[in-house]
Amino acid sequence: MRMKSKKIVLLMVSILIISLLTIGCKATEEAVTPEDNQEAVEYIEDEVAEELKIVASTSWTALMAEAAGAKNVVVLAPVELKHPPEYDFKPSDVVALQEADFIIMAGYEGFMNKMIEANNIDQKKIIKVTTTNTYVNLHEQTHVIADAIGTQEGQAQWEAEFKKVISKIMKKAQDHNVAETKVLVHVHMQAFVKSLGYDVVAVFGAEELSPAKMGELANMGPDLIIDNYHNPQGMTIAELANVERVELRNFPGPDHSSLIDLFKDNVKLLGLE
Repeated sequence: MRMKSKKIVLLMVSILIISLLTIGCKATEEAVTPEDNQEAVEYIEDEVAEELKIVASTSWTALMAEAAGAKNVVVLAPVELKHPPEYDFKPSDVVALQEADFIIMAGYEGFMNKMIEANNIDQKKIIKVTTTNTYVNLHEQTHVIADAIGTQEGQAQWEAEFKKVISKIMKKAQDHNVAETKVLVHVHMQAFVKSLGYDVVAVFGAEELSPAKMGELANMGPDLIIDNYHNPQGMTIAELANVERVELRNFPGPDHSSLIDLFKDNVKLLGLE
């Protein structure tokens, strides 16, 4: 009921602003420019975003929400955790979910599922997203969030910047001829690595690897092992194949203020500079 009242008030504010612009136009015989309307839209959207209480499960879903235009997002799993889905929630987290206007989560966070089921959290305010770090997926998922919370303009601004960064990253990948680099990649990093154009010869994890399987992978002659920081499994493979191994992140860390920072950091770890 509270959310419905907010939306009605915000709609009335938007109508009032547009009406005032129109009246001003007639009074001064000056046309209302697209820039004027754009500023009005941005002002209204900022007000909406500031009012909403957004709770995100992890740093990953939190930065997806911010990319979608959300403001003042509360993150439950501490960003310092190496594997955030294993977070053990506190009573205050339950209160945060109960008071939230929207909850952003992926669905695999066990602590979130436990809290939601045990406390009868309203399913209507839960926004489930697919957490995969590729341009295509983040374009889609941030649109889903923005459409739900009413921050489309904020999402569009972020995506414009993200598109520029991705364009530069792809150019660097081409300059380094990654298509000729044979890699073994952790299953949870494969989408990102494939999107860069690497020659992925095999995927390993997340199940435990037997000595025989590690030997089989090493014999494929990879040039590089791309592992998962949050659940690394490629150390022995790299030793057997005598090649370099790098650990990339899916969940943003303390030094990442945005998903764009995360992408830049992972690209730097791959040596694509």
